[in-house]
Amino acid sequence: MNRSRATISAVVLALTFAIALAGQAEGTWASIWPSVIAVFLAFVTREIYSSLFAGALAGVILLRDGNVVSAFIDLFARHMIPPLTSRWNVCALTFSLMMGGFVAVLNRIGGMQAIAARLLGAGDSRRRAGMGVFGMGWLVFFDGLANCMLAGKTMRPVTDRAGMSRAKLAFIVDSTASPIAAFALISTWIAFELTLIQSGFSAYGESQFGPGVNFTHLSSYEILIRTLPYRFYNYFLLFIVFLTIWLRRDLGPMRAAETGVKSSPSAINNEQPEPVTQPAPSHPSNGAIWFTLIPLGLLILSVFGGLYLDGASKLTSDAGSGIQRIIQAFGKADADIVFVTATAFASLAAMAALVVSSQTPEKDKPMTVYLEGMKEMFLPVLILVFAFTLGSVIKELKTAVWLVGAMQGSFPAAALPATVFLLAAIMSFSVGTSWGTMGILMPLCIPIAGALTGLEADGTPGAIVISTIGAVLAGAVFGDHCSPISDTTIVSAFASGCDVIEHVRTQIPYALLAAGIAVALGYGVTGAGVNPFVALILGGIACWAAIRFWAKPS
Repeated sequence: MNRSRATISAVVLALTFAIALAGQAEGTWASIWPSVIAVFLAFVTREIYSSLFAGALAGVILLRDGNVVSAFIDLFARHMIPPLTSRWNVCALTFSLMMGGFVAVLNRIGGMQAIAARLLGAGDSRRRAGMGVFGMGWLVFFDGLANCMLAGKTMRPVTDRAGMSRAKLAFIVDSTASPIAAFALISTWIAFELTLIQSGFSAYGESQFGPGVNFTHLSSYEILIRTLPYRFYNYFLLFIVFLTIWLRRDLGPMRAAETGVKSSPSAINNEQPEPVTQPAPSHPSNGAIWFTLIPLGLLILSVFGGLYLDGASKLTSDAGSGIQRIIQAFGKADADIVFVTATAFASLAAMAALVVSSQTPEKDKPMTVYLEGMKEMFLPVLILVFAFTLGSVIKELKTAVWLVGAMQGSFPAAALPATVFLLAAIMSFSVGTSWGTMGILMPLCIPIAGALTGLEADGTPGAIVISTIGAVLAGAVFGDHCSPISDTTIVSAFASGCDVIEHVRTQIPYALLAAGIAVALGYGVTGAGVNPFVALILGGIACWAAIRFWAKPS
């Protein structure tokens, strides 16, 4: 494997020098080469960090006409360090790290576990246990990995008593982690998504109107909100999960696992499953519940209150009233600053709650717990840094300018959202990360969609542009949800006591079903001009029909 990777790297490097010596790369077909390298290496090596870095380095070599020394210096001096001086980018990094610490503190308090135990009581039916896991996924909406660990470990004794297979537990846990965190308006994902949207529209503006031109009055937060109806894969998958629990029907391998409870650790090793003897959970602590809900509530109130107050102070007298004024205020607010300050405030409240609630304060030092949570966000933040770097390189190469010119008149705009979703789904499954997929595709897809459809009369992005952004975000979730090398897939299986391959094998049919419906009745329909809410209804009916008539009782 190492020899193969070395060979691939040598070939990629040789091709990079050949392209650099062939002539100017800026604004030509050669400007797409860094993105091609990043995507190709991500597929082949299944390692996103070196792939993003290699793509950025190749781009700087093209800019420096093959001068490796100058290229290496420029990579850091002009393309990695300057983006880190941007206030928005710094806030995105800070917010992501702080959310990691906040989630770790909430996890240590134990309130989520107490809430789950209180809601379920001594429930022993599969439906009740399954709905408890499903509800837990919505409760821990702010982080995918935290969702997996909390829901899996907390609910395992309950589902064992109810006779639910570990594979079904892992499926519900995994399917309510990233799919929910990805569209939550307060989560560890949102800063990254907002940054990429801003970067993509900046590239589009330069390709159409020249550097520094403000082509739309919408903020990236408003645009993100507009993409919510277009996250078809997320919604269809969540509805399928609900249907499998409520109708007690399953597909293929999952039905076999549920019928014979095959996915217990002993059955994975071809042994007879051991009888479930876990005791019922102890009476939950009211204190732990409140010590968890108060910081979480403060975070939500601080974010939405901060967005409104900051934005409202910048509105003119003719901004309207009611919901229209609220939306405009959200658009005017400095979302980056609001998210950081709100998370800092909620983090202090969470650490104070940990101090008060801890029975063993010497083991639960709040700052230690908080820093441990921040350390867990290092690798996701590193993806963000490398994405900044690659974005800076392809911006100087004028990749968006070349793509816009190449795509205009040669690709049907109606097919773009579905095509982008499939590309994002395939790529994210291959590399096992949604963040890396979004980091590569978003700066490229927004300029293409904008060029194919233009802007509305009021200067706002049209439905195809918004749908394409939603397709990138939803397609990236596909791989993060079901790839065997995805962190949430692995953590879901581990926390649920299920083998990773067994988990992937049993949940793949549901992921493919949701993806197929998203393409056919989601992006395919909205690309033709159908309202996204109509597409959601049609897709929901298709999900119900598939589970009701195709899946079998388990």
